[in-house]
Amino acid sequence: MKRMYIVLIIAVIGLLLTACNDQNLEPTEPYPEIHTNLTENYEDNELEPYITDPTDTPTTPYTLVETDEGIQRIFPPGTLTIEHFLEDIDSMMYILENNFALLDVAYWAWDVEAWALADNVRADVIAAYEAGILCENRYLALLRINFFPLLGTGHFDIFTPGRYQSMVTNPYGGYRSLVTAENIRLLETPLALRFYEHRVRDLNYFGDVHIEVLNETEAVYNRFFGTHLEWMRGRVPRHDGNVYTKVIEDGRIGYISVQSFAGNLHADEHTRVIEFYREIRDFEHLIIDLRGNQGGSISYALSTLFHPHLSEMVEVNSFHFFIDGPYIRKHGENIFARTSSNGNLIIPVDYRPLSEIFEEYYFSDKRIQDFDRLDYGIASGTGRIHPRSGEDAFAGKIWLLTDNRMMSAATQFAWISMETGFATHVGETTGGGLGGLRTLALLPNTGIAIYFDVFYITDERGRPLEAGTIPHHFNREGMDALETVLALIAEGEY
Repeated sequence: MKRMYIVLIIAVIGLLLTACNDQNLEPTEPYPEIHTNLTENYEDNELEPYITDPTDTPTTPYTLVETDEGIQRIFPPGTLTIEHFLEDIDSMMYILENNFALLDVAYWAWDVEAWALADNVRADVIAAYEAGILCENRYLALLRINFFPLLGTGHFDIFTPGRYQSMVTNPYGGYRSLVTAENIRLLETPLALRFYEHRVRDLNYFGDVHIEVLNETEAVYNRFFGTHLEWMRGRVPRHDGNVYTKVIEDGRIGYISVQSFAGNLHADEHTRVIEFYREIRDFEHLIIDLRGNQGGSISYALSTLFHPHLSEMVEVNSFHFFIDGPYIRKHGENIFARTSSNGNLIIPVDYRPLSEIFEEYYFSDKRIQDFDRLDYGIASGTGRIHPRSGEDAFAGKIWLLTDNRMMSAATQFAWISMETGFATHVGETTGGGLGGLRTLALLPNTGIAIYFDVFYITDERGRPLEAGTIPHHFNREGMDALETVLALIAEGEY
């Protein structure tokens, strides 16, 4: 639904902060065909009540550029009005509502209401405008701060210049697919370059303003940190190195922590893990601690923690659903490619309307409200996972420590573990970040990039993996997950 918030005073030239220097960010090449009609963006003469004289119709020069991604409208740096900024917020919400399948999961699973976040950022943008300090850097900072609670849900992100630079120069290996190539091409179009090209040359140019905005008002600061401060700081002691092992009780309890699956283990880490497995092979208990693990490659997770302890072949079933929106549909069948960002799940291309899926399968744990926004679905799965030959499986009891900071591949590992009965989970419900390949969109005026997952992936009962895996045992009062599992072991509760 289109929601316009019109401010009574409309500036001909965008408000600038001297420190932002938006007006100094000139394009490297001039664009042809200058236009000045802004009212083309509004329906039913929405601006008319606020214009007392027809000659007051707001105009801002822009150019039209034809690209492989379609016609783009490019405003010179420093010329955006308050209307442009507010329109980009509305555009972002329209894109999310009509393409982002996991938007509702954020609401009921994580208590994050995107529409309320949008209202917050509108209020802050208007306040900055009225104070005479609104510029494009500040605008991006306000978007990031207000939408912080949604960041990470389905890999949702609002690109900073640093994130943009990382994406175009060194995309993560799991994203290297035809979909990724299409996303990169969009980031190299004039609209994206309008915002990011000059900012990537000096990342502090945005970073300094971002910090300034964080410290500017107590309300903004509290809204950014607030209930998420504990999540950001983390509650798990960090160890030197990515992998940490120890013997908690000699001959009985072994412990291994892996802090990230982002990239393959270094050779010395891999050697240390294998040697540790040999050391504890005859122990009664192995505790695997993934608390705080933000994910990476599920292949690395399985090869390090799953395969060595697997005694027989297992298979896991899932379903992929999606919205038939323009930012999903534009990728065609490329979204079904088997890549690391799809979690190595096998996704056939013969998707069907939801009605046909529901006729064949019964989903006891589905959230019917979520499916109101979805259009198509397809049965998928991991295929067969075989034991690693030449290595003896751990014969004792395996425990998995979890929390809500586990994301992406760490969440998928927890799901596979739960589905196969690989381990007993102790701690908290895992986080999300599990919707397959990502698509990318540009906000129409600023060119700021947003990013989010394509799919709504569920287990065979219809529960979305984005909502996390619920542990067998929650933390006991006053105890963390490790203390809780040690208490369970001491009591023989397993």
